[in-house]
Amino acid sequence: MAEIERVKEIPLDVPFEDEKQKIRYESLTLRAPTLSQAEQFYEKQAAKSSLAGMRLLIALTSGGIPESVLQKMDFIDYRKCEDFLMGFLTWRSSPSGKNEPQT
Repeated sequence: MAEIERVKEIPLDVPFEDEKQKIRYESLTLRAPTLSQAEQFYEKQAAKSSLAGMRLLIALTSGGIPESVLQKMDFIDYRKCEDFLMGFLTWRSSPSGKNEPQT
């Protein structure tokens, strides 16, 4: 049975900084979203855009990186984060009973 990875460190090809906190991000550690975090993603996606919704979800699941700092993120690095998190948002139990992300 395939198990969905619940925590993943995403190495960043293009590091970015939180100039206010003087923190440089070389990688992001993302965790499985909670139900509340997924709900916030869908609300933001409906109100603004898919990019804004996913940026919020990355902020929420990364342990507190401010959304405003994530605006500086390289788009390819963003897509790596999006790929990981979409595994949770599209997850379904397969007919055979195996728990796998839908592709």
